[in-house]
Amino acid sequence: MGRLVAAAIFLALLSPLLGCRSVAPVHLWQSPQLGSVGGEKLVLMEIAGPVDTAEGIRDALVAQTSADVPSRSTLAGAPITLLLPDQLQPPSNIELVSNVERAPSDLAVAAVARRSGVRYLLRGEIMHATGKPYSDERLSVVWRLVGLDSHTGTGATPVSIDQSTIEQRYPDLMAVPDPTERLHQAMARHTLGLVRESVVRQNVDLACSYISLGSADVRRGIALAKLGNWPAAEEIWVATLERYPFQTAAWINSAVAAAARQDFEQAKQRVTRAIQLSILLPVHRNLAEETLVWLELQQRDYVKSFDLPDPPGGWRVTHLSDEDSMRSVLGQR
Repeated sequence: MGRLVAAAIFLALLSPLLGCRSVAPVHLWQSPQLGSVGGEKLVLMEIAGPVDTAEGIRDALVAQTSADVPSRSTLAGAPITLLLPDQLQPPSNIELVSNVERAPSDLAVAAVARRSGVRYLLRGEIMHATGKPYSDERLSVVWRLVGLDSHTGTGATPVSIDQSTIEQRYPDLMAVPDPTERLHQAMARHTLGLVRESVVRQNVDLACSYISLGSADVRRGIALAKLGNWPAAEEIWVATLERYPFQTAAWINSAVAAAARQDFEQAKQRVTRAIQLSILLPVHRNLAEETLVWLELQQRDYVKSFDLPDPPGGWRVTHLSDEDSMRSVLGQR
């Protein structure tokens, strides 16, 4: 009995050395959640809520669509032309039609918008989920996209941005000294990502080890990935696999690297190999299985963003019915 206890303690102490996790940032495609409006005109209607906050968000949206310079940390694809209601025609004409406290209604603007070639209206409502007054720590808005013809849909979604979210998703905005202005810019960037394809920054789990063959190279690749140099990291992991084909951490990490360059089929082949090898050494099995699900969810976003057909072998581990729950679980890792 004493030997069994000692063995169990030894394995418990050894497990972190055999397999552990590390985190690195990666940029990936994300499809629009409300509807694809890229390349079209969009009328920004009223943003209900505190005036200063509403004006800050509106100004940030106008500024970002005016510049609209795609980058790896913001937007991609066809730009959006954002219009305010009074840019469609003199505001007095719209107000006479709406007759709602000088605030243009959807119906009032719709006819004018259609004549201007506009197919979408966007409305926002600033929310305070905690019931507390607005602060510079968090900003929550419910956005509603209204389609103006039979071919465009209508949808709504809540968006909540806080300072930690900004640091993870939009680290460049941390250079904005005013936290309130930082929230407004982040909300505008995230909102535009709801209606057009975007490239978002995510933190992804990588496998690391310390005493198995090739561990030092695995960790060297992780250090490069943390710096955003995924091509160099992938080169190291692939070279490691040529020498040590049973190095499961290298299989998992090279799969993530393949996803970073949008080669999802190769990514899934690599992580599948890691799952097969984990039968012999199960220390990385959970991460390998989670990574396979994560890869397929990213592939779904990529396929949707570019209107591509489903992969030849279909979807292996995800289904539309449980996609949201899978994303939620992976987001809590």
